[in-house]
Amino acid sequence: MSTILVASHGPGAGKTSVAAGLATLIARDGATVSVCKPLSPAGRTDPDAVYFAENFRGGVAVASGDDSASLDAAASAVRSLAGISEHTLVEVANPAGGSGVSSAITAGLVERLSARVVAVFGYDAGLSAVSVSGSVAPLGDAVAGVIVNQTPRYRAAATARMLGEVSAAGIAVAAALPEDRPLLSLTMNQLEQQLSGRWELEPSDGDAWIDRFLIGGNIMDSGAGYFGRFPHQAVITRAERPDIQMASLMQDTRCLVLTGGARPTEYIRVEAAKRDVPVLLVDGGTVATADAVGNLLGAVVPHHAHKAERMADLLAERIDVAALL
Repeated sequence: MSTILVASHGPGAGKTSVAAGLATLIARDGATVSVCKPLSPAGRTDPDAVYFAENFRGGVAVASGDDSASLDAAASAVRSLAGISEHTLVEVANPAGGSGVSSAITAGLVERLSARVVAVFGYDAGLSAVSVSGSVAPLGDAVAGVIVNQTPRYRAAATARMLGEVSAAGIAVAAALPEDRPLLSLTMNQLEQQLSGRWELEPSDGDAWIDRFLIGGNIMDSGAGYFGRFPHQAVITRAERPDIQMASLMQDTRCLVLTGGARPTEYIRVEAAKRDVPVLLVDGGTVATADAVGNLLGAVVPHHAHKAERMADLLAERIDVAALL
């Protein structure tokens, strides 16, 4: 049995997504795998731990501190999974301060479990080979690989060069993962809550996801050319523009967001119902709604099956998972 700790340099780096994606990738090869987060300040209510317990043969958090007794309890919980899985992935909670990559929590679990560590860094313009190497150096040979997550496309080459320097320093490097729309997607239910909207036509599946928003205005392109470019999109437009609404309904639109507070015409309601496209009404204007959508990243969570599958795809293209195990 192998035990891999997934630790991050700081919160928001994406270690939950990476852990779920790695587990999904390992399972694709026919191996059994569990994922858990046994230690968390939030205790048994930690949403990441609950997600792993419900979807990845893991267990919920059993300890909330970072003292020796808590680390012992967490390690015992991880060992208990050995009987049901060949491999175990453990998300390491970030400490209140400092880096989680080589924190006392990470080091304590490495010692107790003879585990290796995947170190996840969220992309930052200030990342350098020196800072990355310095963060993981205290772990020594326990480092299984370094991942830089959410790398912008225009910084991909520079990040690859930086990781090359880290590798040249003798530190195992796994991959640089790109920013990715599906990983930043929202569900219909989240969209309604975050925009304080109300459904004119409710979604048949509130967990269906949206990863792109288009503004329906006075566009110069044809409806097919403009609205037909992307799957999994929501279209934001004024309730008084049935022409734009109809053009978007004819393409792969997953949701209509109508601004200004008015209801759509009966014709639009009928056509949207035929195509199973939910219609959300919001009171604000189109510009204000678009601005609100731009601030929704804080509502994004990784706890969806399609995100685990997508992360597995990204990892499969870039890492040798056998080398990590």
